[in-house]
Amino acid sequence: RATAASASEVASLASSKFTSLVVAVRDSPTAVLPALLRLLRPGASFVLYHQNIEPLAECHSYCLSAKCAVRVQLIEAWTRAYQVAPNRTHPQMSTYPPTGYILSGTTVA
Repeated sequence: RATAASASEVASLASSKFTSLVVAVRDSPTAVLPALLRLLRPGASFVLYHQNIEPLAECHSYCLSAKCAVRVQLIEAWTRAYQVAPNRTHPQMSTYPPTGYILSGTTVA
């Protein structure tokens, strides 16, 4: 059962620094990324997922230009199923399109 947090609980939580961040959104995370990264400790890992590459490319550019993160990677979350039969293995011909993109990195002070 969900309960509402008090104002003091929210303030206490917001004042602490987090060690990791995982975000999956439908809207562009570009506007909120700077605020979210400020909530992380130096050396904290972060991961953002989005169905399209453009919003994450903007976030990638921000992280590099602001020098707020290292080891910043933008990858496609895609796998291919393989059909395995005796004496032959090949990719299945009916594969689904890419499922989304992942931006990851480590914050710096």
